[in-house]
Order: sequence, then C-alpha cells, then structure tokens
Amino acid sequence: MAGIDIGRGAPGQAATMGEARGGLPADLEAIRFATILFADIVGSTRLLRALDPDDARDLLDQSIALIQQGIHAFGGFVVRVQGDGVMAVFGVQPAVEDHALRGVLAARRVIDTLKSGALGVLPAPQVRIGIHAGPILLRRQDNDFGSLIDVVGHAAHVAGQIEKMAPPGGVAISATVASLIAEPCELRPAGSVESGGSESPERQGEAVFELLSVDFGGGDRVPVKGNATFPMIGRDAEFEKVRAVIVGLAEDGPTALGIVGEAGMGKSRLLLEAARLAAGLGTTFAAVRGTALLAAVPFGCIGRTLRHLVDLLQPFTPDPATAANLSANETACLAGLIGDETGWLAQLSPGDRSRIATETIVRIAELAASHIRVAWLVDDVQYLDSETLAVLAAIRRGGRIAMILAGRPEAAPQIAALCSDLIELASLSPGHARALVACANRAALIDDSVIDRIVERAEGLPLALQEFAQDFATTLQTEVDGAPKPAGRATAGKPAPTQNPLPVRLDSLLAARLAALDQDSSRLCQFCAVLGPVFAISRLERASRLVCRNPALAITRLVEARVIEFVGTGIARFSHQLVQEAAYRAMARRRRTEMHAGALAMLKEAKAEAAARAGSGDDLASHAELANHAEMAGLHQEALSHLWEACVQALSLAAIDSVRQLHERACTVAARLPAAVAARERARFAMLAFDTLQQLSQEQVLRGDIEAVAAGRIEFSPGQRTVARINMALLDWIDGAPSRGKGWLALAEADLDAYESLPRRTYADLAAAYIAFSSGEPLEAIARIERLGERLAGSLRGETFGAVVVIPHVLARAFGAWYLTDLGQITKARAWVAEAITLSRRYAHAYSRLLADLAHGYLHYRQGRADRAVKLLRRGYADCLRHNFLGFEPASASWLALCLIELGLLDEADAILTQSVERGHFQHVRTSATYYLHEARARLALVRGDASHARDLAAVALAHARDCEDRIHELHALALCAQVHEAGLAAPECADLPSRVRAMGLIVLEQRLEALQR
Repeated sequence: MAGIDIGRGAPGQAATMGEARGGLPADLEAIRFATILFADIVGSTRLLRALDPDDARDLLDQSIALIQQGIHAFGGFVVRVQGDGVMAVFGVQPAVEDHALRGVLAARRVIDTLKSGALGVLPAPQVRIGIHAGPILLRRQDNDFGSLIDVVGHAAHVAGQIEKMAPPGGVAISATVASLIAEPCELRPAGSVESGGSESPERQGEAVFELLSVDFGGGDRVPVKGNATFPMIGRDAEFEKVRAVIVGLAEDGPTALGIVGEAGMGKSRLLLEAARLAAGLGTTFAAVRGTALLAAVPFGCIGRTLRHLVDLLQPFTPDPATAANLSANETACLAGLIGDETGWLAQLSPGDRSRIATETIVRIAELAASHIRVAWLVDDVQYLDSETLAVLAAIRRGGRIAMILAGRPEAAPQIAALCSDLIELASLSPGHARALVACANRAALIDDSVIDRIVERAEGLPLALQEFAQDFATTLQTEVDGAPKPAGRATAGKPAPTQNPLPVRLDSLLAARLAALDQDSSRLCQFCAVLGPVFAISRLERASRLVCRNPALAITRLVEARVIEFVGTGIARFSHQLVQEAAYRAMARRRRTEMHAGALAMLKEAKAEAAARAGSGDDLASHAELANHAEMAGLHQEALSHLWEACVQALSLAAIDSVRQLHERACTVAARLPAAVAARERARFAMLAFDTLQQLSQEQVLRGDIEAVAAGRIEFSPGQRTVARINMALLDWIDGAPSRGKGWLALAEADLDAYESLPRRTYADLAAAYIAFSSGEPLEAIARIERLGERLAGSLRGETFGAVVVIPHVLARAFGAWYLTDLGQITKARAWVAEAITLSRRYAHAYSRLLADLAHGYLHYRQGRADRAVKLLRRGYADCLRHNFLGFEPASASWLALCLIELGLLDEADAILTQSVERGHFQHVRTSATYYLHEARARLALVRGDASHARDLAAVALAHARDCEDRIHELHALALCAQVHEAGLAAPECADLPSRVRAMGLIVLEQRLEALQR
C-alpha cells in the first residue's frame, strides 16, 4: 500500500472533546453506519511481566502507537485505548462509503508492520484484530479526567466478540464487513457470532471469517465489480447501447458511452455485461475503478490498469517501454507506477511529473490497442483523481480506444466531456421491479402482498429490490414504529412504521451521503425526515427558518447533494424514500423527539395562522399527522386529543379502516400513560369506535374496555354508561350468548326508564329485536321494530344519531324484513324492504344499501326466485368485500351460495363458501346469519352426492345453533338434518319438529317440512 497517504488523525490515547470539534462533527446526536475495529496485543501480560516497568511501558506505548498509525493511515478514528487494547471506527470522519475496506486495510497494515519487526523486539508482539460494521451512536462521556468520545451500539459489542475469534497475528471479520468490500479477499471460515440486537429484528448468528489477504493495488487485473447473480431486467435499451460500443470496436471504430445514475441503479452491472460481451467477441477489457480511498492520490486509480496493459503486451513485446518509444523519464515513470511507488522522478516539479505520467500511460494504452482490441471500462468516475481523468481525456483524443464510463450524477459533467453518448439510468417500472423481485429470491415463494411492499419501498432502485427480495423474511415481514410514511399513504394517526433495518450495502451507501452534509443542512434533512418522504415546499421553508442559520443555503446544499428535489407545484420530496428512511434512522432517540416536537409546533402554528385568516391548503396538517408528531415527541395526552379529532373526522366520512387504525394507535399511546388514565382513554375510544369495528367483525376486541364502562368501573356520564350496556348486549348477541345479553339490556332499559333518550331507546330496541328473534320470540322482535319505526316518523327516519355507517331505521327495516319473510308476512316484508331501499339511496349510505340489498335478495330467495335474488346478493357480497363490511360477510356469502346452488352454479358456490371459510369471519360473528354458512356447505355437499359430508356439516350447523342459543335456527338446523338423513322426520330429534315450527310461526320452514313429508 505504498503511496497511499490518507489524511491522518491526531494520535492520542482517546478521542477527546477537542478532537471531536476538530476531527468529528460537533453534532454527535446521530446514528452512523460505521466499521468498528478492536485490536488487542496477544499475551501482553506474559510479555510485560518479563520487563521492568519502564521497559514495559515503552514497549506497550510503542505497540499502541504502531496500531494507531495503521488506523490513522486509512482515515480511522481511535476511540479508546484501554490497557493493551484499541478500539477504532471508520466511516465517521471522514464520512465515506468504503469504511469497511479502510478497516481491513488498516488491520492488515498493523499486522504486517508488527510482523516486520518495526518494534525492534524479538519475538515481536502479536496483535489480534476483529472487525464488524453496523449502526453506532457516538456520545460524549465525562469523567474525572475530562470528556471523551465513546461508541455505543450492539455493533461495537459484536466487533469485540469477533476480535476474540481472531488467531494471534490475524484478522477476523464479520460477513457484514465482507459483503461491503468489492476488492478480492481471501477468507477462511472462523465460526459465527451472535449478531442480534438493535440492528437486527431477530437475534441470529453471523458468519465470521479470518481475513488472509485483500487485493488492493497488488493485482494485475482490475475486476469489474458488477454482480451477475440475478438476471438484468428493465435495461434492454441501455444494454443495446453498451453492445453497440463493444461490437462497434471491431466494426465501426471506437466510441465512448457514458452511464450516469444514483448508487444502486445498475451502472456496474451494465459494465459487467460489457465485460462479458467483450470476452465473447474476443475483445479485451481494461477496467479502471475509482475509489474514495485513492481520490486524492494522483494516478492512484490507474496503476493496476497500467500493470494489466503491460502484462497483456508481453506476448507481443517483452519491453513495452522501448516499443512505445518512451524516454528515460517516461520509462522511470512507468516503473514507478507499475511498482506502486511514490518516489519516481522526485527531482522534477509536480507539473512535469504529471505531464510525463499522462504521456506514459497514453502511449502504453495506444501500444496495447495496436496489438489487441481493448475496451476501457471505467467505474465510479466520481472518485477518480483529476490526473486519471486527464489521462482518459488524452486517450479519447487519440480516437483509437473504445470506452464506457459510469458514475453518479455529480460526475455527469466529467463523463459528458469524455463521451459522445450519455445514458441516464432511471428507476425500473413497477412491472420490471416485480419481475426482478421474483427472480431475486428463488429460495422461498414471496407472497404478492410482500412483493407489493418491496416494490413500493424500493421505488424502482435495482439494488434495493434485490437486497429486499433476498432478505424479505426479516426485512419486510416485521415492522417497528418510527419513521413517517409517505404523504397520502400514511396509516391514519399512526407513525408510519420504520421498516426493519436497511440491508447493509444500502445502509452504508445512504449513511455516507447523509453524514457528509454540513451541520445546517444535516439538521434540516433530519427535520424533513420526520415530515415524511413528500412535503410541501412551504413546510421546507418554515423548517429551514427554524433550524438553520442560513436557511436558503441549507436548502441549496440538500438539493445539490441530491437529498431532496422539487416536484410538481409547491411540492418537495426526498430523492428516494430510502434516503428519508436512512435520515430518520440516523437520528438518536433524543434528536428524533426534538425534531418531532419542532414539527408539531411548526404545523400547529401554520394551522393557527390559516384559521386566523380563514384560509386552507393541502399543506395544513391533519389531526392524524399532529397526533403522530405529538406521540413521537412524548406528548401522549396531546397525541390522544389529536387522535380523537382524527377519529371523529374519519367517522364523519364513514372511513371504517381509518377508525380501526386510529383506535389501535390510541390504545398504543394510552398504554404509556398511568394505568387509570390509560383505562379511561381506551374506554373513551372504544365507545367511539364500537359501531365501526362492528362492521369489521372486530367488535369483540373492545369488550373489556366497554364492560368497564357498563359495569361502572370507569366513571362516565349516565348516558354513556347506558350506551355501554347496550353495546354489551350487542356484543353478547354477536358472540352467541343472547341470554347473557338480556341481562345487560335489562340494565340499559332501566336506565332509559329513568333518563329517556330517543337515540339510546332506538339503539336498545334494535338490540332487543336481535336478541328476541334469536331467543325464539319472533313476534316480540317484530313488535320492537314496529315501535322503533313509530318513534322515527317523518324526517327522523333518515337520522343517524352519530352512527355514520348505518341509518338505524334502515337497519331495523332490513332485519325486520328478514324476520317477516321467515314468518310468511310477505306483504309487510316487501313494504319494509322498499322503505330500506328508498332511504339508503336517498342518503347514499353504502352500509345501509348493503342491508337493503341483502334483505331484498333474501326475500326473493325465500319466495323461490333465485334468479332475481342472485343479482342482488352478488352486489351485496361485492359491497361487503369492497367496503370491508366484514360483519355481514358470512351472511352475504352464504345467501349468495344458497341461490347459486338453487341455480345449479355449484362451482361458483363452492368457491365463495371456500373463500368465506378461509377468511374466518364466521368464527367471530356467531349470530343467526352465521348459521347459513354451515347450511349452504351442507346443501352443496348434498347436491353433489356426498351424503356423508352433508350429514357431518348438518350436525355442525345444529351444534352451532344450539351453542349460540339460537332457537329459531336450531329448528332450521333440525330440518336440515332431517333432509340429509335417511330417517327424515322420523328421527327422535325431529319427531315434534313440525309442531315446534308451527308454534314459532315460521311459515318458510313449515313449507319446507311439508315438502319433506311428501
């Protein structure tokens, strides 16, 4: 590694506050993805015991100094010296992408230096070194001797464990470190270490390797670093241009092509395809790779390429210098560059040395081109030193060599100056992205929903798609709360989940870009990260004035660094949502809290200003967004206030999924409050969300909170306690326990006798009607509904009383029509159905229309008009699924299936019933409607000739009705059993069935029994 002289840090026993100000960013409140190195002198106790104290101190100090020198030579920062051990970090200062490479090169330098006898002691002390990469937090630590910089994070602990696995005089590295190094490394398995912790969703082992060598600058051929593990997808047009350059080298003459794209966009992959294509056509490629480690070293990136060219010339001329007509100075220069020396032509001025080196490399390149077809493939142009760029420009002027150059957008001007054609790589289309994900993970089948999440998160970035696909089981299946989601896709009131940690290659790339920002632009980037991937420019400007000394300059720097960009009118966004994710992750918890508090204050101020001037705008924060910031700022009571307002707004729009999400979020926030306060808040939100969660068949999750109100354990107003008691009656009816529900209903009606209320009386009558019908009192159920209708006369028939997803009068008439149909009162049933249809259409309530359609369809079905019923029930079933009205999903699926069976459409009926069983809502909705799922399955089996299966399913239907205390449908189930059993009505259980059916007045069932007797 001669000739590489990276900026050295100040030597010392530990990183002090002064060094932090001079060598580290003053703002340490950031989590960095860095490489951690632990070095320990092996057997130091035994070695030092043989020396007197002064000699022991000198030997120890000299050994530590050599270790520090090796670390500083590659830009590492010594964090701690403790006894005979050293801890260092790479990638913190300077903030570089190649921190893992720097760490292993420093380790090899230390090992080789000590082996060379630099200490002048025999036997020379041996060092054992362990290296790992991961997220760390730098912190200032005060003690009695001053302030130090320390490293906190599980990655540091892992590095310490890996160091213990290294052999004396050896280096051990983690698989994470190995994956971050593009250079060829010789590795030997050394075991594994537990790498779980904050950087991993699950505790898991990570492979450890002994590093035997790393080929940096010593090889004779530079490899192209692209990865061909996966097929190249979505780059057909770009590949054709690459192909034209390589093929044109033999046909049309040399050309130059430039490829520009962000990190991970697939530049190196196109260069690899160019190399493979060249090999197939008998063309040799010479690769030049820029690297941040050599960016400041003149001609540092081209030395290996020059050695490769000289090696290629050996079959044609044993003395390339003579064949190229090199002068004495140029020959000396060639020897120095090939030998990676720094002292060649030291007597000349820097300008003369640069000119001679350029001419030397160009002549050797042209000599090679005169003997063989050579294509130059240049990668990471952004890291090339200016001298190497000058060499490439001179080669291009010669016009004899084809060249493909690739680099990031900051290198676009240099690439454009060298190339006749330029490709700007764009993100992959969603279709190509899905195809790449499917190809990238062949070890396990990826569910479509997971593929959708991968595609959404990666936003067409090929590297992200590949990494997420390979790691999907841990990266995308689990989420933890944290970073805000993109605007327009955020979960209502919930801080959008921070996905599990980014794959290490992506994390390292993005962390280096963000760490390179200055303090002003870094703070603005962090503030924007809590706002989400997309935000209004007005918010960006407000934020810049809050956190920056020079707001305009900070915004400009973020744009120049390609961290944010302006899109559309008045909209700014992160250049990629993964950049926003990385920026959010990079903040320590205290900084996140600070930024969320600042965002909350800013957004509330903007909202207040808009209200004062009676204005509005898309950039005004919703209550759900304010709740997110309040929660993340630790202001839990304020967060609940905003969640309440957001929930009320969602109810006003009948947004039932949003209400569910808001309720879940409220429960999470409430859990952070004192127990008594938390219980009251949960109960408050449970009462608000009950009606909505009932539509999703999730009402039982509220049971505990609502029961606490109903039983008086949590003090609410008398009216709210009455509603809670009716809720409990309904919960018990839905849970298949109507007799238990009667007890709660009695308490509620006693309350109403003391404090009459039309809304609450209406609600009680509805619950009472459901319970009465299930309990075998159909006439009482009808009477309740008729009294309800009389109270809701005139305009009150369209009143919702706050229940926005259903009109109570429609609900009553729909259920009443079902009951009347079973009782054979068809004329009144038709009138009630018509009333329900008219009201649901007038007020455009989707849930009310569903009820009307189901009642209408059921009426046609029972009258033997399955062809007319199926149209209505198909629409009702579709509405159930489209609007997530899952409480009625079992009923809508069952009645539709029964009609389809009547019409002989058995396959469709089977598919609908199978899907309903798979959804499993029938397990939570144990009302009379659920009975029909079992009946429909039994009838389908019977029609298909599977009598045994039909009998089993009929028995299940009977057991269900009895278990749910459903007296009406127990009779239906007995009639079904009589139909599927050979004994029919002669069976003991069915002997008195006709008389029981007549006593109930169930005309529909009575007609069915008469048909059985015939």
